[in-house]
Amino acid sequence: MKAVILGKASSRRIPVKNYKPFYQGRSLTDILLEKLTRVLDRGDIFLSCEDAQYRRVADQWGIQFIHRDIKYTLLETNTVDVVRGVCKDVPGNDDILYCSCMDPLFDDYEKMLQIWDEVRGQHDSLNVVYPSKNYYLDQNHNPIGFGFGHWHKYSQFIPPVYQISWANEILSRESIVRCGYMVGENPYWFDAYNPSVDIDTENDWELAQVIYAHYMRSER
Repeated sequence: MKAVILGKASSRRIPVKNYKPFYQGRSLTDILLEKLTRVLDRGDIFLSCEDAQYRRVADQWGIQFIHRDIKYTLLETNTVDVVRGVCKDVPGNDDILYCSCMDPLFDDYEKMLQIWDEVRGQHDSLNVVYPSKNYYLDQNHNPIGFGFGHWHKYSQFIPPVYQISWANEILSRESIVRCGYMVGENPYWFDAYNPSVDIDTENDWELAQVIYAHYMRSER
């Protein structure tokens, strides 16, 4: 197994999002690397970034640095091209743990790898999802999985809907060639139950810092 971290430096909404201090001087990249180095050899972990100055982060952690072509950091570039472009720079034929830094609360990598070993022959990707049992309405304001009045259900009896995290996937090389996407033709859906944040805006960043700090205090 190889892991590649999508550690681009040119974030538009939050400048240098992946590398600026997030918690006690550590960046989102540091937090992710702390987790990955517990389950993978450092020689199998790659930081993909278009700015060579962040090679120093890879060196500090003893992992590998990939100088990414800047076109694979642009919002205008098709996602399929990004996935294939990033993964082609990862040497070998190993499956790839494809990671972003946007959810610092996720820490289920050991279980992900264990399950992947069990399902690898039947599935070509493993994708993290968050099940949710809430009172949702569709675009016409009709209830999803429950009804009004006599058809009301308690939340524990509502069929779950699932949110894809896009922060962590395992992709087989075959899937990368065929699909070039974060979800394969026959994915295994990995249910995650940790608190989740998706850091995309400055408000997300500030809220995530509060949640992460609370989470870290509760772990002590």
